[in-house]
Amino acid sequence: MADKESPGEGFSVIRRFRRARLEVFCILFGVYVGYYFCRVTLPVAMPSLESSFSLSKTETGFILSVYYLIYSFAKLINGFLGDRLGGKTMLLVGVFGSVICNLAFSFGEGMNHFAAVWGLNAYFQSIGWLAMISILSQWYPSRESGRSLGVMSLSYLLGDFLARASAGLVLMQLSWRGMFWVHAGVLGAIGAAAYLLLRPSPGGLGLPDLETYDRHSGSRVGVACDETGARAGSTGSRSEYLQHLAGMLGNRAFWIVCLVCLSLSIVRYVFWGWSVQYLIDRGSGIGLASMASAVFPLFGCAGTILAGWISDRMDARRGPVMAVMCTLLAGSIFAFSRIPGQDPVLLTMALGLIGFSLYGPYSMLAGAIALDFGSRHSSASAAGIIDAVGAFGTIITGVGMGYLIDRYGWNTAFFFVLSVTLVAAGSSFALWNTRAYQANPPQQTAA
Repeated sequence: MADKESPGEGFSVIRRFRRARLEVFCILFGVYVGYYFCRVTLPVAMPSLESSFSLSKTETGFILSVYYLIYSFAKLINGFLGDRLGGKTMLLVGVFGSVICNLAFSFGEGMNHFAAVWGLNAYFQSIGWLAMISILSQWYPSRESGRSLGVMSLSYLLGDFLARASAGLVLMQLSWRGMFWVHAGVLGAIGAAAYLLLRPSPGGLGLPDLETYDRHSGSRVGVACDETGARAGSTGSRSEYLQHLAGMLGNRAFWIVCLVCLSLSIVRYVFWGWSVQYLIDRGSGIGLASMASAVFPLFGCAGTILAGWISDRMDARRGPVMAVMCTLLAGSIFAFSRIPGQDPVLLTMALGLIGFSLYGPYSMLAGAIALDFGSRHSSASAAGIIDAVGAFGTIITGVGMGYLIDRYGWNTAFFFVLSVTLVAAGSSFALWNTRAYQANPPQQTAA
């Protein structure tokens, strides 16, 4: 039976819903910032591991490759689990699993231990974003998801920055083992707070479900719902889930999105892992190279917010925004590769522009676009598939890029990256007219 409420009651529902939603959003933002405290510990500690255990860069790179490989497969598994088990449960499993892995890593004495533990950490780290998407899908309709997920995407940029800064400060006072302990403690404290404070669905706070909010707030795609609202952690019946999943997997646009994610993931992790080394090889000092690389996520924050805001203003059309920004990304990469190493200002500006034009479309792929395709019924599955496809691309950015650079030089490596970027741009143009309601058509419901 459809709800029938007065306009005054409707406005009250909207106010209460948005207030509770903001609280949930802030908690999730803090949790994902915390996730990065147990993700960047290895990249920061790698020089110490090399000197302490006489490991080569190939061996430390192998640890990263194990991480990326398991992370890719785990995205698929955890996406489906997140839709069935509930977002909060999965989120906390990821938090405390990663805490334990970081503590275990700190006791390591050899290559096998490091690779095994860090591979297990990849499984738990893969849970975080998918669980958040599952929770947010209970609170945000597609017409509002671009801005909300754009802001939420800042959490991994801010988390990356804060975790690296913290690790540097800790390493000045403690050993690399101490850094793992401190960062595990930070994430553990954040996880405990989330366990006490987080309410994953409106039903858990006595509020009506998303469809009721959507109807009262004036959405053109409102649907009737029952009088009880959504049960906490519920994401619909199994038949609804399978129906939405089958429709999503049969949608050509969904697989184009996956191709874009694969391409942009390769570009992202190439610059995330190799930009400092490139700047040093071009003659920059380590201090300048580090500061320049920090511009990459900083400008990425601006691109993330702008992309989500513009796409929402365009009636949830993500394709045009992605196409324009990917084209800008290709131009920025070409310019970056041609700037002389003696011009640090231009190199820094170009790297910042790469971050701006990369993170804008990248942030929408497993965020707003996952909500567009999956809705609240299968959003974590959508995010898991999209993210997993992208994660497979990251596997070649370690050993593969190292081989290209060693064997053929930086020019060939940049030619490869530029080619991948053009694939992303061309695929994005194919999504030019795709809208959220075309990605996930509204269901017919009884009045």
